[in-house]
Parts: sequence; C-alpha cells; structure tokens
Amino acid sequence: MLRTGSYRRFLLFGAALASFAASEVHVPAANSKAQATQLAREILDDSRPENERKAIIGAHPELSLGLLKALVADMPTNDSKEEYRRIPWIWRVTVAAAKRNDLSEMKPIVEFTLPEPGAPLRDWQAVVMGGGIINGIGLTGAWPDEQLAKIVADDPMLRSRWLRTLELAGDMADDPKVFNGTRYDALRIIGLDQWDRRGAQLSRYLKRGKGIDDELVQGAIGGLGNMRSPHVASAILADYPQYNEENRGFALEALLKDKQRMSALLDAVEAGTVKSTDLSPARVAKLTNSGDPSVSARARKLFATTGK
Repeated sequence: MLRTGSYRRFLLFGAALASFAASEVHVPAANSKAQATQLAREILDDSRPENERKAIIGAHPELSLGLLKALVADMPTNDSKEEYRRIPWIWRVTVAAAKRNDLSEMKPIVEFTLPEPGAPLRDWQAVVMGGGIINGIGLTGAWPDEQLAKIVADDPMLRSRWLRTLELAGDMADDPKVFNGTRYDALRIIGLDQWDRRGAQLSRYLKRGKGIDDELVQGAIGGLGNMRSPHVASAILADYPQYNEENRGFALEALLKDKQRMSALLDAVEAGTVKSTDLSPARVAKLTNSGDPSVSARARKLFATTGK
C-alpha cells in the first residue's frame, strides 16, 4: 500500500510530539537554501527516528518554504510511490506553517504550490493546499476563505491560479484513481468555493457507501465546515446518525462555527438527531457561553434539562 491517509491523524498529537522531540534532539540552525536542502534530506531519511525528523520541522519554522521546495525539488513526475513517501512530510511542514496563521509565511507557500496555467494539480499540491494551508488555518479557528482571499487579493495572476485550482480540485475529488487521502484534501479545497457550485458535490460524500469511505466523509464535512452558506448545517446534520464517532466530532466542530449553525445544532439535540451525550463539556460550554444571547440562553435551558 502506497499510503493510507493516516498522516492526518497526527493533527491531534503531532505538535506535542514535535515539541517533545525538539527538546531531546539537537538540530543545527539553518538559514539558507543549502541548509534547507540538507535538512530535507534528513527529513526524508527513513533510517532516522520519526520523532527526530519531526523535530527538524518544529525547530525551523523560518524554513517552511525552503523545506517545502527542497522536499519536492527532485521528485519524479510519474513516480507516485516516491511522491507518497514524501507527502506526509510535505504535509507536516505546511500544516505547521498554516497553524501559525501568518500571511507573510503562507503567501509564498501558496505562490509556490498553486499549479501554473495549463499545468495539472499534482497530488502533493492538493495536500499542501487542502491538508496543509486550508486545514491548518481552520485549526486556528480562523476562516480559511478569508485568509486565502487576502493572500491572492493584490495579485490577479495568483487569484486566477487559485480559481483554476478550485476547478481542478473538484475533478480530483471525484476521481477514483486518486488516493482517498488526497481526494480528502481536494474536498477540503472546494469547500472554499460557493454552495451553488459545490454544495451538492460535497453533500454527496456525506453518504457513506459504495466508493465513499469514512475518510472521504470526513473530507466533505471539513469542506462544508469552511463553506459560508446557510445550507451547510442542514447538509451536515442530514446524515449525522450515519457518521462514525470520529466524524461526528468533526461535524459538531463544524456546527459550532457560527450562530446559525449553533441554532441548527440545538434544534437537532431537541429533535434527538444529535444526542446530548455526543457533546463534550467543552462543546456544551461553547453553546452556553455563546456571544449570541438567544443561543446561550437556549443552550443553558436545554442542557440543564438533559443534565449535561
């Protein structure tokens, strides 16, 4: 098997591991292209301990662009096995950068990554944009569409490349020849498009079944979670009972992002579509402490009644 998509599961603990490893492993300082190239070789050296390789990334946030360039510099065009050997490390570099949510750091990464006019969207590029930049921004609590809009705002060519990437990602998401983990990333990318263009496509992937596994369901939830539309909450909730436990958690996080979604979530709890026991104390606190008085009052009443 070339890949499983499991690199995304490092989201919950990767940063902690990297921090611990950085304290245990000495990594030389690096501030040049040559040093980034050398560090990339070390990162890709499968004989080295994984925690040590993660520590290199954690210790050099200033080299995110240089490391990304070095990780893809000599990658063969038609060698998917080698591409997917590198993808977990490409992802770690770029999601770490996006979680810092610094436009001056992210913009050069986006400029380097987006396909040039006429070029295809390569799998590693989809991973950088969907699993790295968009996903990482979302983890900070920010809206990825706002940040991407700022990144491309003053550069018409970059904006054109971004809009074309949305088109290419839509095709990639539906391509069964692409690995599911990368289709996940493509689904995250098209979540920054409009509901009228991508709502039906994303909603189709919420229905687990033939050809749609839990990773694709998760990608669709993530895409919809970042989409600005009043239709998002009902789309996510329609198939909520069929999600596995992990995807229910992702769905609940998506439903806590604004007042309209919170209200829809409270409706679902009242109707029994979402069990009150599905909501952790932290999620209940987001509802009961909402900045919207109507949501917070309703949540306090509801969860006092359910004993949550």
